[in-house]
Amino acid sequence: MKLYRLNVTADGEPSVIVALAEDVESLLHALEYQDHGDVDEESLLPYFDGEKKPRLIRSLEDVPEDYLDFVCLGDNPEEITVAEFFDTQE
Repeated sequence: MKLYRLNVTADGEPSVIVALAEDVESLLHALEYQDHGDVDEESLLPYFDGEKKPRLIRSLEDVPEDYLDFVCLGDNPEEITVAEFFDTQE
């Protein structure tokens, strides 16, 4: 599994979605059926249209500090957090 970052807006303010998936195609498929909270749906459209690509997160340094304890969206039945994901990669 890989961790991806999508830059979006929520209530008109810059925000981030951190999501776990096997690849970009399965990530986008999983996100279609997820609750995105306050995320503005139009900020997700460029990802679904292929105009923007999710960024692969390779280390904790690539994750904003506020998101370390967030549960990853996407293919995450164990509901692990971003920090827990990297703990399992070591």
